Amino acid sequence: MAASKITSPFPQRFTDRQWAHYVKQGKSLVEEETQIQFRLGDLTLKLAPLQRPGNSDQRGVFPVLDRYADEIGINVHTLLSYRHVAIKWPPENRAPDVSWSIHRALDALEDRFELIGNPPRGVTKWTEDKALSYAGRLPHRPLTKAEKLDRVRVLLEQDENAAEAVGELIKRPDVAHRVMSNDANKRILYRAHHEQRMEAAEARQAAAYEEEEGQEETPEVRRREPAVDYTRASTEVLEIIGMGTSFLVEMQRLIPELHVAEFTDREVRAILDNHRRIRAALDWCDTVVTTGEKTMDEELARILGEGDE
Repeated sequence: MAASKITSPFPQRFTDRQWAHYVKQGKSLVEEETQIQFRLGDLTLKLAPLQRPGNSDQRGVFPVLDRYADEIGINVHTLLSYRHVAIKWPPENRAPDVSWSIHRALDALEDRFELIGNPPRGVTKWTEDKALSYAGRLPHRPLTKAEKLDRVRVLLEQDENAAEAVGELIKRPDVAHRVMSNDANKRILYRAHHEQRMEAAEARQAAAYEEEEGQEETPEVRRREPAVDYTRASTEVLEIIGMGTSFLVEMQRLIPELHVAEFTDREVRAILDNHRRIRAALDWCDTVVTTGEKTMDEELARILGEGDE
């Protein structure tokens, strides 16, 4: 059977004949490298034969190969990878025209002996990245969106690295806009922000109580008992108190800095209308807390949902 013609993908730089010559040389070198890698793996099996499962202490393998790797000038973990692939691919099942890297990429698959010579539908020829993707591993050069996201997840496994990376990314206006256009992302970010504010409010309350605890009790200054036991209160109680405390703290910070003279009449009406809804929500919360009745009447629903026209 005649060999298929190899056409140069770079017609401005190579003739078809030159390109075919370089490809032939490269394949020959890769084949030599593959043979060497397998031969080194087979050699480790002679130095430290593979024992039957459950019948050996494999801890004795590493010292032998570690010393041998130093003697021949190779990294012991590279040598161990050669050994692993040699075990997974007995000589009679190896494909001589397929690189060692592709053998390694497919080594975990049960049907690897069949696949190595017969790529699945959609794969005309094995490449290392195609083999890695087919085996469910991360390719070295991710192409699809899923592969790229998987690579990012692996690189950002540590929380502190992930937080710094996200912080850098959302400085880009286009990225921040796309993130916040997703409702699920908004809920996650808003929830995290809310929890941070609650923690800060609780910390301020705890600090204030400790300060009061340290004061000497006098007729003028009496120690105030804490409103709730924060070590035993439910999450709902802490959340309601935290929201209120955060609101009070933010208002105390903001109000003295207001430039009221710059407000338009429309803006003033909007603020007052918003405060009216806040008061209605607080009254509703007080009713629910004191009576247990959660029903929202039509007027309250209108106030909370629409406000003034």
